[in-house]
Amino acid sequence: MRYLLLFACVAALLSACRSADATAAFDVPTAAPIFSDTALREAQRVAADFLNAWRLENFSAMHALLALNSRDAYPLPDFEAFYRAAHARLTLKPEGLRYNFASAILRGAEAAVAYDLRFETSSFGSFEDKDRIMRLVNTEEGWRVAWSRGDLFAEMADGAVLDVIQSRLTRGNIYDREGEVIADMNGITLAVTLLTRSYPTDNPEACFAELARVFPARSAETLARLLSGNTGRDFAYEVGVIAQERFFEVREALERHCTLRYEARPTRRYLMGDFAPHVIGYIGAIPAEQVELWEKRGYPRDALIGLDGVERQLESVLSGQGKASLVLRRDGVVVRTLAERPGVPSQSVYLTLDRRMQAETQRILEQAFTVGGLGTISPGAAAVVLDVNTGAILALANYPTFNVEAFNPNSSLPNAQALIRQWMNDPRKPTFNRATLGQYPPGSVFKIVSMAAGIESGLFTPNTRYYCSGIWNGTPIGDRTRTDWIASTPAGRHGSITLKQALTGSCNTYFWHLGWTLSNSDPEILPDVARKLGFGKPSGMTDLPEAVGLLPEPSRYEQLVGRKWRNSDALNAVIGQGDVVVTPLQIARMVAAIANGGYLYKPYVVEKIGIISEPSFIAKPEAERLDFKPETLAAIREAMCEVTTNRTLGTATFVFEGLRGAVVCGKTGTAETPTGGTHAWFAAFAGKTAESPEIALVVLVERSGEGSAIAAPIARRLVEAYYQLTPTTASTN
Repeated sequence: MRYLLLFACVAALLSACRSADATAAFDVPTAAPIFSDTALREAQRVAADFLNAWRLENFSAMHALLALNSRDAYPLPDFEAFYRAAHARLTLKPEGLRYNFASAILRGAEAAVAYDLRFETSSFGSFEDKDRIMRLVNTEEGWRVAWSRGDLFAEMADGAVLDVIQSRLTRGNIYDREGEVIADMNGITLAVTLLTRSYPTDNPEACFAELARVFPARSAETLARLLSGNTGRDFAYEVGVIAQERFFEVREALERHCTLRYEARPTRRYLMGDFAPHVIGYIGAIPAEQVELWEKRGYPRDALIGLDGVERQLESVLSGQGKASLVLRRDGVVVRTLAERPGVPSQSVYLTLDRRMQAETQRILEQAFTVGGLGTISPGAAAVVLDVNTGAILALANYPTFNVEAFNPNSSLPNAQALIRQWMNDPRKPTFNRATLGQYPPGSVFKIVSMAAGIESGLFTPNTRYYCSGIWNGTPIGDRTRTDWIASTPAGRHGSITLKQALTGSCNTYFWHLGWTLSNSDPEILPDVARKLGFGKPSGMTDLPEAVGLLPEPSRYEQLVGRKWRNSDALNAVIGQGDVVVTPLQIARMVAAIANGGYLYKPYVVEKIGIISEPSFIAKPEAERLDFKPETLAAIREAMCEVTTNRTLGTATFVFEGLRGAVVCGKTGTAETPTGGTHAWFAAFAGKTAESPEIALVVLVERSGEGSAIAAPIARRLVEAYYQLTPTTASTN
């Protein structure tokens, strides 16, 4: 019955008067229908070619199948632009069209093909448009499509337009681990609209100049060009959006020369714009080159999206998705709804950050640079504090830092754009997250890995002895002479020491011996153990972007570097130089695994997601169990505790003297850089006792000097801050 009715409609369409579209020039024969299987098959084949080309977005092939009148009315650029705009509005997937022919009718030199079409879209799922009609004419070129805009959707032939109507949701809040607000939508902005009928001082140019001062994106010349002709008319023009706080500052000057209307709108508010900016991130307008991509995800063109940090990584969670309808609208009235998409509520995010510790970490780094003098020698620093038993990030800070509020399009900061330009042009890169994305040679901190590799290989035990002189004479075995840092001290050497003591005293000579021995046995031993400890690969963290660093690959060295691996290459890697590059977060993660007995946790900064009292996600710590011998981890822990307590060998004993209320076990590192200078490292775990560590921490200060002198004192201050201990003279110095 359906197809009999459709058949009748098709016949009626062929004989009825045409609309005023481009196909009106085609004459409609009045003769009785003539059925020809060959002609119908040919017409249907052309219809199929047209639809297949459409499915493949081959718009030039589609256009070539149009009748001459249609091609003249719709040149290829206009035709292609029409379809591309429709595809963007539909969010049509690649090859997202499926058709099914229903029937066809022939009347003289014209044919009509009835078909159903299914659209596969990113935003609206699948929907069908049934009982469509494609009209074709028999020309000298063969059958051709008598195309009009109605061939996209029938109502468009009469002027309807494809549109999306969607509601907007309030963006979710961001909280710290205690539920204190970091970012919310309780800020107020005002959309400022200029009314051009009259000006208080009868001076439109003065108004335009004042508006340009408040809204730098609008020049007075542009405003004059757009609006001067509307003076005296009832015309309204939205100039821009301004934070409420900023509005109160400029209102008097604006209203002196302009007649304005205001509309209050909620906006993002960062309660402390300089609090953990590299973690929180910020929102902003969709970058121009990404508009089409975000439209396909269901966002309006003027949406604000997360552009960095958690705001970016959890964009879909924080923004949710408003209910949307794909409609055909004529003169502002919806004439048909094609598809609907249900809304997805926005959710709030609760972080693992300890507000007090985060603020203290930032303050301690800032003081080290502004008061402690590091600002004259170092471009920047990073610090991370982890819970050793979960991998939760309690604090993550970088110096120099920035204020995310400046990036807020509705910022209350009057000099926001100037600040952004300043940060973007600062060679110290204040907006760069050194803690997770900075990649550095680790220096002697990496000896923790090397010690683990030596014991795990079976070639060394924690008590294997070696004479640690200040000079490594590798010439007899094909290396060169290398000088240890101890050679420049009055002692000149460490003497006969164990592997544990070599870590405590950071003896390069011992580790060169260890590196040569391991590489001579199997060059893959050291990088394999390093990978087990989380280096050279992603941690699995999704809350923040991270770099993976670099490890040597002896088996592929010739392919990657252009020469074969040499045992001397291992001597660089074993002391954290050469091909070894790491992030501060990777070092903190490794130290946490050493401290907790061999569980390498995936770091995370999102504790919970959901609406108040209704979490949709609660973080569960995830860890890989290290298959190390128990004595390996125990020996490393003992050696690290001696670093801060052994007056003879410990490289940081002088820094931690007098510390009461907490125990710190760590490792210093001083890493040479390709551009000169040395990075200062200190990595440690701490607790009320050495047997019950609670936190792992790392401090990196770029191109600043020795780890013991530069990074270790900062680490001590972090421990004092965490345990709320009174700073001593040793730590403040």
